Amino acid sequence: MKKSFLLFPLAFALIFAYLFHRQQAGVNILIFNALLISLLIRTRRLSPGNRFHLIFLAGAGISSIMVAVYGEGVALAGNILSLMVLCAVAAYPAMVVPLNAMIALPSAMLTGPREWLRAITAEPGGKSGTGRVFRKGAMWLLPLIVFALFMLIYSAASPFFNKFTGNFLQGFSDLMQKIFRWISPGFFWLTIVGFALYLFYFFGTFNNIFRVFREEETDRLIRRRKPFSGGFNALKNEYRSGIILLILLNLALALMNVLDIRHVWLFFEWDGGYLKQFVHEGTWLLIVSILISIVIVVWLFRGNLNFYSKNRLLLVLSRIWLYQNIILAISVAVRNFWYIHYFNLAFKRIWVFAFLILVVFGIITVLLKLRHKKTLQYLLVQNSLMAYAVIIFTGLFNWDMVIARHNVKHAGKAFFHTDFMMHLDSSTLPVLRLDAETLIQIDSVNRINFPDHHYYTSMDYYSGHIGQRSRNFLQGYPKLQWQSLTVSDAITYRRLQ
Repeated sequence: MKKSFLLFPLAFALIFAYLFHRQQAGVNILIFNALLISLLIRTRRLSPGNRFHLIFLAGAGISSIMVAVYGEGVALAGNILSLMVLCAVAAYPAMVVPLNAMIALPSAMLTGPREWLRAITAEPGGKSGTGRVFRKGAMWLLPLIVFALFMLIYSAASPFFNKFTGNFLQGFSDLMQKIFRWISPGFFWLTIVGFALYLFYFFGTFNNIFRVFREEETDRLIRRRKPFSGGFNALKNEYRSGIILLILLNLALALMNVLDIRHVWLFFEWDGGYLKQFVHEGTWLLIVSILISIVIVVWLFRGNLNFYSKNRLLLVLSRIWLYQNIILAISVAVRNFWYIHYFNLAFKRIWVFAFLILVVFGIITVLLKLRHKKTLQYLLVQNSLMAYAVIIFTGLFNWDMVIARHNVKHAGKAFFHTDFMMHLDSSTLPVLRLDAETLIQIDSVNRINFPDHHYYTSMDYYSGHIGQRSRNFLQGYPKLQWQSLTVSDAITYRRLQ
């Protein structure tokens, strides 16, 4: 049993290093996820029967498959996020509020090595000779490691100390060079990382006192009475203040929505400018205003105002306010649509739509909170899971390819941003290789409709750059090792040949 505590982490670390040493993201991500998830389930650190465990296990599996298909991108970011949450959940299996993973993850990283040392030096039944050997080894090895670390620090900080210790720093450097003659430095450090990951995932623990968000047994609000505390008058004053605030805010937002519907939805006219203030600053300011609006309603109905018998007017005003914010979110989407119509697709314009989906979902959950008297925990759980779902869902698509196809197709109508387009992912190269006639047409549209086109890369340079990238890809792809292969790269290689 003691040997397994050492051999399993070592085997896991070597596999990790073999999969990722000098490799890019590809099928290696899928294999690593399959290994890790199977071990977590087999050791019962995670259970597919638990709804929250199943959500994040599925997210990790789906995102790892998409990395094997597309390579780096949103899918990789989603997979890294999934693996971080899985580590936190393994340390804190009873977690209900996913945001507590922000504390559970560092807790697992700090406690994992400690719990591993305890496990490897423990003596089952008090008579294990193996445990005694490991314990004595740890008793000598740990002080020596700490001693060597401080010797290195002092030797590097003081040439006098280094000379007095017989040039300890140079001796350590020579030792590492001898080791690295036999073992690649990159492979060595990746093995260390893999070993540490095993300890985090399979030995990490969590202390409930570090929870950021409380986790209640129910998501329904409970009325808390405080007699003889003057609470009723305070509640009435808070109610009146809320009425005044929401009346004023509803009037201001109604005016904003009417103006947006007229000037943005129905009668929008582009003046030939770059829509910078209209979309960049305007869009994010409106999104921030919507988030603040949600916070205001959540704050007003955080407690006993939910149970106040005369709160009907405040509820109606709050719902009107939230519905108006949904209209405002639609206005933001329309602004983004016009920006795409005249200036084509880009990553930030796609993320605006994704973020708006989360914002509207957040407003809907607040409306449900008001109707069913839900707690803050309900909002945290539902919205964090929705945000996770959106990240995993967006990883199902190769957005570089979506952008390339859309922008090439609409190049005769919208601005073709050469500087941006020629640095998209390699999978887009077959789409971005344009014939001379198309290049002339795009250049003509840019010159006529966009007077500042000369600030961007010329079509001649763009064409040469895409051609060179295509030749480099054709030369480099056959040299890729199997760990880095993706379905997308294989398709691109065939199309470029």
